[in-house]
Amino acid sequence: MRIITVLLASAIGVAAGEAEIFAAESSWETVSEGHRIVEGIAWAKDKLFLTDVPDRELFRIPSGRGQELMDADTGAANGLAVGPDGRLYGACMHRPAIAVWDLETGARSDIALPTPANDLAITTDGGVYYTWGAANAVYRFSLCNPKPVKAADLPNPNGITLSHDGRELWVGEFHGDTVRAFPILDDGQLGASRAAFKAKVPDNGRGLLDGMTPISDGRLLVATALGLQILAKNGEPIVLPNPTAHRANYVRILRMADGRRWIYAAHEKSVLRRKSRL
Repeated sequence: MRIITVLLASAIGVAAGEAEIFAAESSWETVSEGHRIVEGIAWAKDKLFLTDVPDRELFRIPSGRGQELMDADTGAANGLAVGPDGRLYGACMHRPAIAVWDLETGARSDIALPTPANDLAITTDGGVYYTWGAANAVYRFSLCNPKPVKAADLPNPNGITLSHDGRELWVGEFHGDTVRAFPILDDGQLGASRAAFKAKVPDNGRGLLDGMTPISDGRLLVATALGLQILAKNGEPIVLPNPTAHRANYVRILRMADGRRWIYAAHEKSVLRRKSRL
């Protein structure tokens, strides 16, 4: 069953480097499991939303209640983001579209794209940026004028997020070790990029940099082949021990109305969470 259970992996204490990240005496909990490949994670209206990509499913998990299937034909939606209009947006991998769900009715509509999409980020004024690795490109459009155009070229982009202050777009190179930063110009276009963060990678050099989320102090939390990593613009990455046998492929830091902070992480077959200090 897909229920919240407590993992025992952290019962013996907090490993070196984790004390500043996780709440004292916290442990990873399983929020949802039994998926083929779970990816997108988003929080809105006191509910958690997540996608199972190959099964084309979108789930919502109300606080304290069981998991509900919200959509059984998402177009293989991957990354999720909540827009400034309160609707949920999903990057579709099996059709050239961004799916849009009304969270009150559950109704879905599509924004047509020139390509499928892998992950997306949305600014507070409705600017949408999405990645598609097969085109080695980032695209952009505005919710008030959804006409997508290519915004940047880079090798195999995947995970994407905004900096905490919203002034930059951060994009991970999936098959490498680099997260690139693009300044967002006044008209929504992207300026010249720079290598902002470097992750640790396996011996084959393929970091599998995937879903990511900014930290308020300017660092970046990113899912990688080696597990979750906290990247700083200056300094060594912090690699968090992987609590499952599957790689980390999506991560979010969620701050609840009651002040609690959680790291939610997808590990292919399951979504876990842990109380955080971030």
